[in-house]
Amino acid sequence: MKKYKTALKYVWVSLLVTILIIYLLQPTAFSIEGFTSFFRDNETAILIGYVLLVLIRSIFFIPATVLLILGMALYPEAFWFLLMVNMIGILIGATVIYIAGKLFTEDDFFSAKHQAKLPVVKKKINEYGFWIVLLWSFFPLVPTDLVCYISGATHMKYFKFISAVFIGEVILVSTYLYTGKSLFEWLF
Repeated sequence: MKKYKTALKYVWVSLLVTILIIYLLQPTAFSIEGFTSFFRDNETAILIGYVLLVLIRSIFFIPATVLLILGMALYPEAFWFLLMVNMIGILIGATVIYIAGKLFTEDDFFSAKHQAKLPVVKKKINEYGFWIVLLWSFFPLVPTDLVCYISGATHMKYFKFISAVFIGEVILVSTYLYTGKSLFEWLF
């Protein structure tokens, strides 16, 4: 884990240094005209990069909302495209995290302090899991990834889990897209 953190720090510093060098060599590239020209010249690559990033975002624990906002900025008129791509990415990410939660033992996932509460949590997940996951997925201030881990670790039925995530997230993402489009139209 320490090697991973060290490598991540080097990648981050390298990225910052690269951006600084580009800025020093070509300051016009960081102007509105420079960004517009870059996006116009690389539309296909940016689209492919965006879709790939959305699909693998859960591996890097990137919040789906951040990528959705990026998508709204890049493609403000593409409501259905953004909804479809982001929902596919969210469902893939939820499935990966759910499976990871199933692979952990209770000792790995829950501290000794919380293991005593585990039977109660499992009972609640079995009784009200669909509604818990749905509301959790819809509520924008809590990370959906956490409930995905909990659902996997408590062995919630996958179909019940993924259905709840889908319903909650499609409502949330649609709301973001609709209000975001209105906000962009109002601002610009």
